[in-house]
Amino acid sequence: MLCLQQLLHQHGFLPRRSCPSSLVYSTSNYKRILKDHQTVDVVFFDFRKAFDQVNHTLLLQKLKGFGVPLQYVSWFQSFLKDRTFSVMVNGSIDSIISPIPSGVPQGTVAGPLLFLIFINDLLLSLPSSIHFAAFADDIKLYSHDSILLQSGIDIVSEWASANSLPLAHTKTTLLRLGAKNPGHHYHLDSIPITESAVVRDLGLLTDSHLKFDSHIAKTSSLAILRCSQLLKSFRSRSLPLYKHLFNTYVLPVLEYCSAVYSPSPSSTLSHKLEKPLRSFTRKVLQRCNIRYTSYLNRLEILDLYSLRHRRLKSQLILLYKIICGATFFPEIHSYVRLSNSNRRPMTLICIRPQVNDFFSSTVPIWNSITSNCPEFLSPGKFISLLEQSINRL
Repeated sequence: MLCLQQLLHQHGFLPRRSCPSSLVYSTSNYKRILKDHQTVDVVFFDFRKAFDQVNHTLLLQKLKGFGVPLQYVSWFQSFLKDRTFSVMVNGSIDSIISPIPSGVPQGTVAGPLLFLIFINDLLLSLPSSIHFAAFADDIKLYSHDSILLQSGIDIVSEWASANSLPLAHTKTTLLRLGAKNPGHHYHLDSIPITESAVVRDLGLLTDSHLKFDSHIAKTSSLAILRCSQLLKSFRSRSLPLYKHLFNTYVLPVLEYCSAVYSPSPSSTLSHKLEKPLRSFTRKVLQRCNIRYTSYLNRLEILDLYSLRHRRLKSQLILLYKIICGATFFPEIHSYVRLSNSNRRPMTLICIRPQVNDFFSSTVPIWNSITSNCPEFLSPGKFISLLEQSINRL
């Protein structure tokens, strides 16, 4: 518990924290800064083989400084030392056994926590005037002030050198946001940081306009490909089988972090995201010789919900978790708060409704759905309310 309380700036491998919550936080901040200053520069750092490069001596020192009891430090020391590896090819194991002098054991419960503790002092060393976000070894700094941002880059570089965790200079990337971005140049160890028009941030393709067109196009194309592969691989006429296949192999692609980038229901991007399910349901019912009248009818026959329905539901559930504290979100009261109305206890007030972020787009829908609630609903009752309020299509 002591460790979890101190990892304030970290979003990875911790309870109540996830990729969507981390991305909602950072993109909301981008838009706030853009609203105030019309420019933001974001630097994405990449550590070379971060989990394999952790220095054991430094890690044990940090565990002690972190307040971990000595008996546990000794246990971790025993856990890390005398590890070896060998190579297996076609079932044959090489007779040469080599020691593992660094790194945290991946695939273990303790490994991720040890890495978070190892890197935590880097996050604590960054000044509060610089915005940053961390998800395990994925760290990004962002600011409208080029001097502040360069100083943050220097801090990360110096820490990486001092802690024997080298940065991959060619993979460290700069994303410029804002129509009035002056185009300042940044350097990492005197090497210019490469600018990119689109950056992959925790699996989400983010472009310089924060429109997510590239991500949606790639997601839709991959989903259509998987649908085609499933239909070629299976010749059954079982509707439950096809529903299971879609939910297992296609939905995760279409829904990953959808609460972050969810487009307007009537937009071209929304129709593009809906296309895989439209096509799949039509082909499945044709194969099974089942008549249908519309897309909504196909969804009802297969007991599925549209992607629009599911995105809206995931947005509202994420907002509910943020409000209730079930999802970690720093300084939430700077973004949204309850109205404290006795008549409408679930009504939310968006602090900056003009910013066009996750909260400004989701809070009006939330208030419309919860306007007649006499009390703040439990999670189960809230989900039931969503099912009743959001159309299948």
